[in-house]
Amino acid sequence: MKAMLRHYKLILIIISFGVVALGGYIYYWEFRKPVLEVYFFHLDRGRSIFLRTPENRSILIDGGQNSQVLREITGVMPFYIRRIDTIILTNSAPKNVGGLADVIKRYEIGEVIAPVMMGTSTALHAFENSLKEKNLDKKTKKVGKGDTFTIDGIKFKVLFPDPLFKFNKTSMPELVLEIEYGQSKILLLGDVSKTIQKSFLGEVGKVNIVEYAHAGSDSRTSKELLDKINSDIIINSKTLIETRRIKLSLLSLE
Repeated sequence: MKAMLRHYKLILIIISFGVVALGGYIYYWEFRKPVLEVYFFHLDRGRSIFLRTPENRSILIDGGQNSQVLREITGVMPFYIRRIDTIILTNSAPKNVGGLADVIKRYEIGEVIAPVMMGTSTALHAFENSLKEKNLDKKTKKVGKGDTFTIDGIKFKVLFPDPLFKFNKTSMPELVLEIEYGQSKILLLGDVSKTIQKSFLGEVGKVNIVEYAHAGSDSRTSKELLDKINSDIIINSKTLIETRRIKLSLLSLE
């Protein structure tokens, strides 16, 4: 009898610790500081960026080439949340769109934002089919140069694609975004060519963070643009080799 009582007490202690731990876990996610969190994921192939707004809305920009992105998302979101509020697709390259079909299968998606013009690829076709299966094609917004949109006070300005630009094999359509929150600005260049970077040179100023999804060679990067934006932090594929992800927390100073 005493052994049974000790057994029950042990079970109650374990349950109590579990409840406390779960409560602490939920408190950590639900009552965090009201900052904009930006995660640059390190994937074996492709690019993916995750934003959590001060109001706990989630934004996923690109999804890498395969389901590896799911592991990264679960590392920055609580296990009990199965919703991503906004997916932003920047181009049709398999290394950026390939993993998004898996994301759509796993999570409820609020809306999708994509460039008004893109190339074609088998991965893009699979992604578009996934959107139709979930009726998300009706929640997809197409944007281009000059468009702006705001999510939880975070301003997104579209610098590219430009319908008037003369595209070619080395300069393909891709979404270039300038993100502004409080006094901080982030410029997401992705894979756009040097020629494209120069095309919006007159529309950008000082930014705090610039990201591009390549090694940053002189042949791929406009020195004129980098000089003008005078970025405090540069993030590229080489930066992420030694770390699983980079997290930046931005506090609005307005």
